[in-house]
Formats: sequence, structure tokens, C-alpha cells
Amino acid sequence: MKNVNKILINIFYFFLPLIVILGYLEYQLRNHHFNSSYAAKKFLLEQQLDSIETVVLGSSESFNGIDPSYFSTKTFNLANVSQTLFYDKLITLKYLPQMPNLKHVIINISYFSFFYQLEDIEEKWRTDYYNLYYQIKSQRNKNFTLNNYSYLSVYQLKHSIELAFNQFKDKDAVTILRNGYQPKYKSELINDSSGLARVSIHHHEIFEQRRIEIVKELEDFVMQLKKKNIKIIFITTPVYNTYSKFCNPKIIKQNSAFINQLCSKYQTKYFNYFTDSSFIKADFFDNNHLNYLGAKKLSIKINEDLKQD
Repeated sequence: MKNVNKILINIFYFFLPLIVILGYLEYQLRNHHFNSSYAAKKFLLEQQLDSIETVVLGSSESFNGIDPSYFSTKTFNLANVSQTLFYDKLITLKYLPQMPNLKHVIINISYFSFFYQLEDIEEKWRTDYYNLYYQIKSQRNKNFTLNNYSYLSVYQLKHSIELAFNQFKDKDAVTILRNGYQPKYKSELINDSSGLARVSIHHHEIFEQRRIEIVKELEDFVMQLKKKNIKIIFITTPVYNTYSKFCNPKIIKQNSAFINQLCSKYQTKYFNYFTDSSFIKADFFDNNHLNYLGAKKLSIKINEDLKQD
């Protein structure tokens, strides 16, 4: 028996350094605010909930394309990379009771918005972050997994160690401004070849069977906001012609038809900048994302359109 106890004690001391390291990483990941865009957005949002008048929603096209500093109202950009309408809705409703001054919600409708949920695509790992930071579970998160509870499990050991060496600050997350906007200063290759490749990715992520449920979710979101006397503004951000020329006209027509139908039913407005020719190549970061110059131009346009509302 003594030998067994000695063996167990030796095993414990052997693994103790590893346990300490893992515990340290878990603690630090839970208590730092710029480990990821999800941590940063939540931290920045919660600092100013009581003063926000306008919220911007959507995926990276609005995350990088709408700069709240050019709005007349106190605005926060709550968009994020690959963020779907499902998360737009649930994050907004989660914080709505804490935003007494909220007057406008801007919902970006991308070319692909009605055709997939986040768990359908390769970036489904992002659902774990929404679960950790906002307690929003997708179908993927409903089964018991360590990712539902451990930050270290979600961030993974290698990335967590990299963050530790960088004072738990992600190099991308630290570029997010206090208003939630993330500017892009450099440009990637913008041409027909890269534009076609980008559209092809989005076509690969079209799941037609998702359309009905997403449309239903969006209408319910609009109804809930209208009950609170919050104005909804639909927009579609600009893309460069190297992207739009490869888009399916049927999808574009269907998207516009549904949004216009919602606008008519609930007295909302839709500002469609998708093929706005005033946006030139120099305004874009890549084929379907604006850089900081384009974001300034678009934000001023949206602000002016809001003033007319």
C-alpha cells in the first residue's frame, strides 16, 4: 500500500508543473480582454452600453466597412468575421435591456446572408467563441464538450502559449477601435481571378434549405425591435466589380425582394450600396471588403441617409 501511495504522489508531482501551467493559461484567457475579436468586442461593448444609440451588425463586410466615428449618433460596430444573422439577433437581444438609448439597429445583408448558419461551414469553430463569451449555443454547442466550459480548450494550447508570450493580446484583436470598428489599411490582390475565387467560396457555402429558417429568424428579430420602438435600417455594403460580376443574379434578386418585402411590412428602409459606382478600387481592402478610406466614405453616406429617416 505504501508503494502505491508513493507511486501516486510521484505521479502527482510529475504532472504538477503541467497542471500549474494549464491553470495559469485558463485563468489568463478568462481575464484578458484582447485575446480575440470576441473578447475585445464584448469588453468594449459592455463599457458603453448605456450610451449607445446605434448598433451596426453583420459579418466582416460591415466589421471592416463601417466606421462609427463618422455617425452623428453614438454608434457601436458589433459586426464580426463570418457573423451570421443568427448571432446578430441573439447578441443584440441579449444586451437590449441594458441599452436604454438605442434608437437604430443597422443590419447588413450580404450576398450570402440567407444561406448558411455558422456551424455549416469550415469556420464553425467560431461558434465556440459565441458560446463562451455570449452564452449563445448553436446546434453544434448543445452536446457536452470541454469547449463549452474551458477557454483553453477553445483557444487551444499552441495558440494560448503564443498569446502568453504576447501578454495575452491577439495581434488582430488589438486593432479593433473602441467603437468596435476594425480598419484595414493595406490592400490585397483585387482582380477578376481573386474575385471569382472569393465568390466561389461563398457559392460553396450556400445551403438552400437554410433560407426559410434564416428568413423567419430575421423577421422575428425585426418584430422584436419594432415592439421596442427601435428603427431598423437594412443595408448592403459595396463590393468591387471583380466580385459582383460573378454573383448569381437570381440570388441578388431574391435577397432584395425579401428585404423590400420586410421594409414594406414593417416600415423600415433598405440602403443598397452593393454596386454603388462611387466606390472605386482604391476604397477596397479586397474584392468585397472596404479599407479605411472606403469605410469613411460608406459611413458618411449611411449617416446622411439616416438623417433623412
